Amino acid sequence: MGGTRIPDTGESDRAGTDDARRRFLQGAGAGAILLAALAGSRAWAGGRPEPLVRWARELAVLNGRVARGELAVTDWQARIEQLNTSVAVEDLVAWLDIDRLERAFRYPTRLADVADPVLPADLVSPGARRAWFVRVFGMRRGGTIIPHVHNHMVSAHLVVSGAFHARTHDRLRDLDDAVVLKPSIDGRLARGAIISMSDRRDNQHWLVALEDRSLTFDVGVVDVAASWPYRLAANSNHMIFVDAGAKPQADGLVVAPVMSFGACAAKYAGA
Repeated sequence: MGGTRIPDTGESDRAGTDDARRRFLQGAGAGAILLAALAGSRAWAGGRPEPLVRWARELAVLNGRVARGELAVTDWQARIEQLNTSVAVEDLVAWLDIDRLERAFRYPTRLADVADPVLPADLVSPGARRAWFVRVFGMRRGGTIIPHVHNHMVSAHLVVSGAFHARTHDRLRDLDDAVVLKPSIDGRLARGAIISMSDRRDNQHWLVALEDRSLTFDVGVVDVAASWPYRLAANSNHMIFVDAGAKPQADGLVVAPVMSFGACAAKYAGA
């Protein structure tokens, strides 16, 4: 995995500068907030409940297997959804100190503020994290994860506070300057709900916060082997921004033009 490039999770200072991390956050549709890990974090102050210890260990195993190509991406989706809903949301929030991270968010725009929780190094070693990350996205009402697709990546989004309107599409094929999408999910995600993405299912995703203090806890694995040939190249963060709100064709499919980050943010987040 020597060529793997993922954003610095803040658990060490070896993976780039603040500017590089800021570029990742901008490319991900995030706002101006940029948080390093909290060296003095009070995470796990209440002890280590066995269900959460098992969750952390299983998370590392599951992500490692899909990164190595030992697990089909749709199997990862099913298993990560089961795993991340197997522990109580309030316990996960407390154990990862998400409330403390969120208190630093300022929500200056309708793009997301972002922070990376710290996982116990004795349960999930830094070496095991080269191909994956965990992240919290926070939005005020009307805040938006702007529409995009991924290359060589799987991800899952667990709602831990507030609610979202989620729109996802299956990515059927690439054109020279657009992706052809088939609508899949269009509905409300309340606290405790989870969605996941891969080449094979719900690759396009677009979330709009329905309440103030709407938060997702995300897991992402990068440099996953493609399960079909991409025609379009993604940016360095495995993302392609698209106009997923384009009018559907007569057959219900959406031909979503590729957009720059700036154009997509302006249209979908007023940024």
